[in-house]
Amino acid sequence: MKKLYYIFLLLVAFGSCKDNADYPFTGKDAVYFQLQTESYYWTKTLDSIVYSFAGKGGDQDTLWVRVNLAGEVAAEGRPVIVVVDEERTTAKVGLHYEALQPEYELPRDSVCVNIPVIIYNKDEALENKQVVIALALKPSEALDLGITERLSCRLLVSNMLGKPIYWEQTIKYDFGDYSRRKHELCMIELKRDFPVEASEYSNERTMWEVYGAYMSNYFEENYPIRDENNAIIEPW
Repeated sequence: MKKLYYIFLLLVAFGSCKDNADYPFTGKDAVYFQLQTESYYWTKTLDSIVYSFAGKGGDQDTLWVRVNLAGEVAAEGRPVIVVVDEERTTAKVGLHYEALQPEYELPRDSVCVNIPVIIYNKDEALENKQVVIALALKPSEALDLGITERLSCRLLVSNMLGKPIYWEQTIKYDFGDYSRRKHELCMIELKRDFPVEASEYSNERTMWEVYGAYMSNYFEENYPIRDENNAIIEPW
């Protein structure tokens, strides 16, 4: 148990804006995207953020895209430039997202900044398709470009139910195998959707274990319920 506790502390440290030991770096200070999902037991670096308005309601939301510093902190704020890669983007500005600012600021004495991207739920077509907002970092006078593989990322936005990226690692142990129909019924019965981040789920794990047992009993009492592929959803 003590070993797990130390692993948890390490994960927290890697996820914090107060420390940045991902990659030792020499040369001009630089920036790169750091998208990751984490729980008590694991962490995973991502190249995309997947978001669905389904079950959440509302006309807009904000996705936070983290940019890390590779280098030394400074006594003053420094500009960070994030742009939309038009060639890789299918979303429409004004319809699916708000235009980005010309530049953002990496605060003084900080090793990261969270960039807000405001997304909209105005397009009825999002109920049947996913749009992409492709982002790219550009060098500024004060900050160069960092880790090559992390200079771009994607935001995938829809109003469709989507499998949470951490289902297999965490949710599966409480809710069994994934299907969209199971996901939909869980939202209807529980009056809430699964958290976007695995860390949020882990923080409320006891509650979700109870919910999982409740839904297993629901599928047993209403057996058989079939999923979108006409397969029976078995209690777990």
